Amino acid sequence: MRRKQSRIPYLAALALGVLLFLVSGARQGHILTDLLFSLSSGALIVGLVRLLGNMKMFASLNWGTRLLKRVFLNTFRSGREESQEYAAYRSSRGGHADAIPLLVASVVLAALSLAAVKLP
Repeated sequence: MRRKQSRIPYLAALALGVLLFLVSGARQGHILTDLLFSLSSGALIVGLVRLLGNMKMFASLNWGTRLLKRVFLNTFRSGREESQEYAAYRSSRGGHADAIPLLVASVVLAALSLAAVKLP
């Protein structure tokens, strides 16, 4: 059975692109190119974060935060249990199928932005 993909990363990329467009203060007459490039940047940022998630780059940071919480709550376990839980946690992370489509969308939007610059 195919797992349904979430639309949240795509919406986040769109929202981030619009936010970047609004913050950049688009110049007069270059609204289309600035909007396309801002959307490209938003898709690139979200795609790279998802790609790093697939590479399990944030797993140790998230796990370390959980361990810090355990230190404050004084709920320790044995080292063997901790390492087995970390291995299970790390293997459960990743698997974002939307990283590559977001990166491809970023390249396409950047190319469209460059093509729109050449328009009279």
